Amino acid sequence: MVMATTHTNTSFRFDIAVIDDQHQHLIDLLDRLGGLVDGQVPEILEVLDALRRYTVEHFSFEEQLMRDHGFPEYESHRHEHEVFEAYVKHLYRRIELGKAVLRQDVQSFLKVWLTRHIQGSDRKYAEYFRQRGVVL
Repeated sequence: MVMATTHTNTSFRFDIAVIDDQHQHLIDLLDRLGGLVDGQVPEILEVLDALRRYTVEHFSFEEQLMRDHGFPEYESHRHEHEVFEAYVKHLYRRIELGKAVLRQDVQSFLKVWLTRHIQGSDRKYAEYFRQRGVVL
């Protein structure tokens, strides 16, 4: 599932260092997950837990910035975060209980969601901040 999304990929960068670094960390976690095979359940759970914990931290940071600066699409953005968090939690539970999960489906969802979210929704707030002269 390697997303080939290093810091040189400008479609994932906003020139807001703290956000760019956090996004890169999320991408690195997804790449780690994509490098695992189905039989590596403990490792998969470890990466999913790290992803869950980090998204809570990252999403909280983003949401606070949006509230602080009056981002008008805050509620819809927060809802996207909730969908992602619920999916990761659901996925973790299924794997923990030994239920079958199609790795390709999981990788596809996570990759597509993150790509669309960063390049779409996150880009909107970055542009909003830039237009208002917000410096982070």
